[in-house]
Amino acid sequence: MEINNARQFHIHPSLVREDAVCIPIGELYRQMTSVLRLGKGDAVRFFDGVGNVYEGVIAHSNKDGILIPIQTRATQPRGGDITLAMAILKNDRMRWVLEKATELGVSTIIPIITERVIKRPETYPPRWNAILKEAAEQSGRAWLPELRDVATYHHALTAAENSVVYSTHASAVDSAPTQKPVTLFVGPEGGFTQDEVDFAVSQNAQIVSLGAYQFRADTAALVALARIQ
Repeated sequence: MEINNARQFHIHPSLVREDAVCIPIGELYRQMTSVLRLGKGDAVRFFDGVGNVYEGVIAHSNKDGILIPIQTRATQPRGGDITLAMAILKNDRMRWVLEKATELGVSTIIPIITERVIKRPETYPPRWNAILKEAAEQSGRAWLPELRDVATYHHALTAAENSVVYSTHASAVDSAPTQKPVTLFVGPEGGFTQDEVDFAVSQNAQIVSLGAYQFRADTAALVALARIQ
């Protein structure tokens, strides 16, 4: 197998030695050996979530672990400094947003609670971190977005410096933000209320439209991210 076509896996930086990646018995070991049936001679790629990439071919795989001598190593640029402040959606739609945000290189994700959000958890589910890792593995990204704690809309907006709030309200302008770093606020189904838009204006946020069409909340997030790339 050519390394260019190798499967990519997320690893903790502690698994990287000077000249090799060492996978101990555990979840990743079982995924590589039992699920994917990888073994001696198979090419693999690893990333640590902070831009470092390691490539090599499995030299040993036994009951003690897997050893992969590092053939090449590289550092992937971080990309745009984009934060997505996303209203919490229902499970499948939120999963989709997390996946696409990771694939598009978002640096930070903030789950927010707005007036029209239905689910209002105090913390995000642990599986969200797994979703980010899987999306990065599949897309070839070497960076994982920082997933911050759940915040209220007002708190997140007050803390952000350069904010763009996407809305269908009459005050919204149809323009793509160009200045970075930037925090993009995307609302739930039904969007932001007038009070929330008024608060954004009071915080000097840009009120931006996504054009003539009204999108579902998860689609709106993707369109907003695509326009700023």
